[in-house]
Amino acid sequence: MPAQDERGRGRRLRHVCRMATVGALLLMTIGCTRRYYRDFADRDTYRIVEDRLTDWRWDLPPRPVEANPKSRIGDIHDPNHEPIPVDDPGARPFQITAGRHFEFLGQKKRGWAPVENLDWLSGIPRDDDGNLVLSSASAMQVALANSRDYQTSIEDVYLKALSLTLVRFTFFPQLFSSQTTQYRHFGANANDSNQLQLLTQDGLNWTFYSGAQLLVNFANNLIFEYNGKGFQSVNSGLAISLTQPLLQGAWARNFTQPLSLVERQTLYTIRDFAAFRRLFYVNTASGYLNLLASLQQVRNTQYQVDQLKHNLEEQDALVKADLVDRLQRDTVAQNYQQSRSGLLGQEASYQTALDSYRVGQLGLPPDFPVKLDESLLKKFELNDPRLDTLRKSNETLYLELLQHDGPPSKEIMVDATKRLLSDFEVLHEVALGVGEELEKWQKRIASQKGRVGTGAGPLEQDELASYQKEVELSKQLTEGYKLSHAALAESSRDTQKFLDGLDKADRFEAWAKLRQGLVSGEFRARMTEQLVIETQVRVYLIEVNKIDLTLEQAISVALANRLDLMNRLAQVTDSWRLVEYDGNQLLAGLNVFYNGDLRSDPKSLGLVRFDAHDSQHVVGIRFNAPIVRRQQRNVYRAEQIAYQRARRAYMLNHDTIVQQIRLDMRLLNLNRQQFEISRDALLIAARQVDQAELNARTSTGANSGQGQTVGTLLVSAQQALVTNKNSLIGNWVSYEIARMTLFKDFDVMNIDAQGVWTNDSSVPAFNGGPVPTTPDPVGAPVESLLPAPERPDPSLPPPPAASASPFAVP
Repeated sequence: MPAQDERGRGRRLRHVCRMATVGALLLMTIGCTRRYYRDFADRDTYRIVEDRLTDWRWDLPPRPVEANPKSRIGDIHDPNHEPIPVDDPGARPFQITAGRHFEFLGQKKRGWAPVENLDWLSGIPRDDDGNLVLSSASAMQVALANSRDYQTSIEDVYLKALSLTLVRFTFFPQLFSSQTTQYRHFGANANDSNQLQLLTQDGLNWTFYSGAQLLVNFANNLIFEYNGKGFQSVNSGLAISLTQPLLQGAWARNFTQPLSLVERQTLYTIRDFAAFRRLFYVNTASGYLNLLASLQQVRNTQYQVDQLKHNLEEQDALVKADLVDRLQRDTVAQNYQQSRSGLLGQEASYQTALDSYRVGQLGLPPDFPVKLDESLLKKFELNDPRLDTLRKSNETLYLELLQHDGPPSKEIMVDATKRLLSDFEVLHEVALGVGEELEKWQKRIASQKGRVGTGAGPLEQDELASYQKEVELSKQLTEGYKLSHAALAESSRDTQKFLDGLDKADRFEAWAKLRQGLVSGEFRARMTEQLVIETQVRVYLIEVNKIDLTLEQAISVALANRLDLMNRLAQVTDSWRLVEYDGNQLLAGLNVFYNGDLRSDPKSLGLVRFDAHDSQHVVGIRFNAPIVRRQQRNVYRAEQIAYQRARRAYMLNHDTIVQQIRLDMRLLNLNRQQFEISRDALLIAARQVDQAELNARTSTGANSGQGQTVGTLLVSAQQALVTNKNSLIGNWVSYEIARMTLFKDFDVMNIDAQGVWTNDSSVPAFNGGPVPTTPDPVGAPVESLLPAPERPDPSLPPPPAASASPFAVP
């Protein structure tokens, strides 16, 4: 009976082993799917990134690493079974498997696909004409979805976190299993042997934070003999090895340093990407603003060309009437042609900049139809468009009157006078609008009373002087507007009286009064008064977003929030720990170990029936004398130098940040002052143009020979007007870019998932509260916009001793 029970157990054992072997072979052959491994990697990686989003300054909006499938760089296909891309014909012959059987076995069903997503156009918001209307917000949304640089930066974060999963896996219990099935034939005739051998190895490898390493290996060998003798055997073995270092590579602070480095470097990468998002926003928004400025400059030049064209036509008529000489006319004509040439160059430069913006910042093709949202340019329309219409109407009427060598017929003068009255009515409506704008400006000035010059800004005295200047100017313009409005009404009445008394008036006197007195004189004077007043009011209605920070406060904000400075400080610690880690490698090797080798009973068919007589256990201490440590010595010495470099790099980063903030604040204040200067210069240029045009019409150059001087003054005034218009919008754009750059350099811009700057304010803030600040250990800086070297104030106390510096050498 015992023999029968033993054979029964043997048969059941063979059946179980066969089934287990077949199942294991199938599992190992098939394995898990690509999708499983992809999703597994994503879960681990996204969790690592999420665990590090512990501060709003480097918080990232949730999104997958893949680009939006609707974007140009997106992929709409199954990432685990991508279709076959179209190959380059020139490279195709060098593919070893090209044209061979089974080259695309199992892959042809995926189909063929081009490199670029052809459906990406549906993801771009466009107007009825098919244009992408670019504003700061829409440009950012398109750039976030289609920019290649932004997508690459996202992938860098993912890849860094992905690499961390592998380093972490080093300290996970790692299981492995292998199965081998083989048939063995030996001998012949009566001595032949036919064996089926099933070899199985299962193991565990576990590395601990202390440096200990556990190795467990279970091996099993099943042998079935088919020579008719019914022979079978089971050989099992369990090997256990445990090693714990005591000196070199011992304990967590040394052994886990490589893991700690990758853990911390992943945080650095996330911080770098958070800073990159702010830089990306500034580049996108500033690129849009620069395009707007270029477009406005093109239009300013176009306006100059149109005005010179009208001036040229007027000069032709005056030459024909022998009122000015031809030299004056040729001076205007020459500048007209030069302005046309300059306009062509500006238009070409604008299109070039637009192409670069589409490709480099938005990730769009250079020929993609776009149109700028020009709502920001409305504030730079310094005059009511009706004034330009009135100017052209007046010039046309004046030129028509100049066509007559003598007094025209009564009907012509009546028609001209009625047209002039109609223009006076339109000018009166414009004047009412100017009064409303003047009132709006006065209300804004009144609302700022008591608030300007009391904040923490670095140039409060200048701001207070500018405010007082606006107060005085508003009073002058108010008085001037009242006088101009009364004069406008008087000129309208005089024109009406002229029309009523035209039947009785002398034709020569009436024609002279109509041409020079009313058309070129009274109406032009009243129109110029309204134009000048409106220009000044609208210029001062253009504001800049001021920053209420002193230079010392700005530096404190930057030092407390700059992510690169945080990374540099952490890298100093990393380098110090590497010094300690490499110093540990100089020690002797002293390990406590245990080795166990358990063998099964050769007479038993049990898998885990180990026999103590055939097993052994070894416990001991292994010592490796530190005799040869040349490589470790060099690494240790190099790491000491690297630590000193890390310290210096942190100091340089600190100084560079302070230098950058000082430059940002200097440029910010400089652009603000230049903006205020350009406002005044623009007003002067506008008055000069009007006076130069009046002189050109009334010049006696035909007789005095001063025509070239008059023409040159007109050309110079026109060019100065365009230059100052360009300076106005250029300085405004420069200020806005400098302001965004300052907040970017603070590292406190909060950019949401849609690319909107959500905490834009006069002072750095988040969720309604102030951001952290850190005083500069060097001391309070001296605020100055002057390029001259700063001199110490003799009334101030002497600086602290060198030992007070955190960087002092003891």
